[in-house]
Amino acid sequence: MEFGKTRTPLLNAKAGVARTPGRKLTVREQRTVAKLYTGDNLEYPSALQMYERPPTGDVSLQEFEDLAVERLKVLRIIEKHNMGGTIKFSNEWTEKIKEELDKLNLSGYYDLANTIGLQQKIKHIENRRTDHVSHFILRLAYCRSDELRRWFVTHETDLFRFRWKMLFKENGGLLNEFMTAGNLQYEPISAEEKAELGEDLLKGTGRGVSGHKIAYEDFFKVPWLEAVDLVRARRVLVRSGFAYIPKDELMSLVVGVFRSKLNHNLVLTCRALPVLEEDKRLVGLLNNLDKRYTGEDFGSNKTGERILPHMVAGLSDTHFPACMQSLQHSLTTTHHLKYKSRLQYGLFLKGIGMSLEDAIKFWRGEFIKQGSVDVDKFEKEYAYGIRYNYGKEGKKKNWQPWDCMRIIMENVGAGENHGCPFRHHEGKILRKELESGKLKDADVDAIMRKVGEGHFQVACGMHFSALHARDLSTGIANHPNQWYLESRNMLQNLGGANKSNIKTTHVTMYASQSSQPSSAESKMDDSSYLDSLDDTELLAVLDS
Repeated sequence: MEFGKTRTPLLNAKAGVARTPGRKLTVREQRTVAKLYTGDNLEYPSALQMYERPPTGDVSLQEFEDLAVERLKVLRIIEKHNMGGTIKFSNEWTEKIKEELDKLNLSGYYDLANTIGLQQKIKHIENRRTDHVSHFILRLAYCRSDELRRWFVTHETDLFRFRWKMLFKENGGLLNEFMTAGNLQYEPISAEEKAELGEDLLKGTGRGVSGHKIAYEDFFKVPWLEAVDLVRARRVLVRSGFAYIPKDELMSLVVGVFRSKLNHNLVLTCRALPVLEEDKRLVGLLNNLDKRYTGEDFGSNKTGERILPHMVAGLSDTHFPACMQSLQHSLTTTHHLKYKSRLQYGLFLKGIGMSLEDAIKFWRGEFIKQGSVDVDKFEKEYAYGIRYNYGKEGKKKNWQPWDCMRIIMENVGAGENHGCPFRHHEGKILRKELESGKLKDADVDAIMRKVGEGHFQVACGMHFSALHARDLSTGIANHPNQWYLESRNMLQNLGGANKSNIKTTHVTMYASQSSQPSSAESKMDDSSYLDSLDDTELLAVLDS
């Protein structure tokens, strides 16, 4: 593949069809594409791919990134539902994934063929092309280490099984097409051999196939080592070193082949990575892709509420996730945080509604308590970083709060407080922190088990459930600001004894309590006037 072109042929170059993303194909171009992709030179012949041939053609950098992020979203949706308590590969699991893909306009990753008839449509051809290209892009990003390869293989295999169920459930005729395209040489046994093994086939099939159905059921004869999962589960007949597999169980066999080939190809891709080092744009994108946040944007204050410095301590006790509670505790204890900690915590506070002026006041108020930092030193060494977070210095970019994946993947050195407590804190310290939050012993034990298994986002989601008697809407924690917002919304909506004990300080509380209000006080009572002021003007009114 060639990357970095300004124009992108969205389909094979030999079709003579090239367009930039967003422009619809003309009728003539559609006919050209349809003719090409239904002929002998079909590039994406099967609705389901084994991904043995890399795609051809040109892809722009923008489309390269967009396709990578789209497929990453799909794989993370599968990961979320794998850890969400639903039985893996069940009908409920399939329906939940399908529903979420539809909601995020990602249905093209399973809508790869007509459910009625075999005539291909233009949208299915483009969906297959998108699926094919995006897989190979992520293969480049996830081949760099054993940990990344394991994650990629696991969820690509699950995606393969999900689409198998979606495609072949209503259109079994596509199975032979897939077998041919994937060079899978599985031939059904003859009628004579089936008759000879009839009674044994009936007993060896764990699904309880009835005698009359045996005559109409296709069985495939393969070396038993290729069907270890089925043999282990005693769901197939084994005879003379061969396993006899019903057609309905063929997926387990094909999935094993898919996983084995993908593992092998990832190793080969890793060896070829040095070729890409010449293009620093691609290297930077690929190296950080596994840390890319693909969820909801929390870069702006979604509630419209203004968080004042004196409110932070109370909010932290009730509504902050463990990572931010830990940073707040370190700040109030030592009155100092190192750079990465200030960056993680400062962007979080920005996302929940703390303005730049209030952020400077908040950090200055804590740092000068240390004794070794006065106002001048704070302005020289720390104020610039705060303004940088808000896009007022440096690149002047609206920096986003860190998501859970970014926090988990951070390297935390000695004396540093940032990162995720569920990953970076020692087990004994983490257990003590959880117990100090007055959680039940059973909840603490369950959270620690997930931490031991390496499911840090699941553990954080369970921490939320234990504190609030309600699950996160996403099941697992994806973003600290999401954790905070759901906590605030839940507590505000419950009413009664469970309402938040945090008192919101209204501006009018700063007014004089004399019976004769001044002109400034009369302005304070005018909410429309207050709404029209920016932060600087508002502070000036307060001072008056």
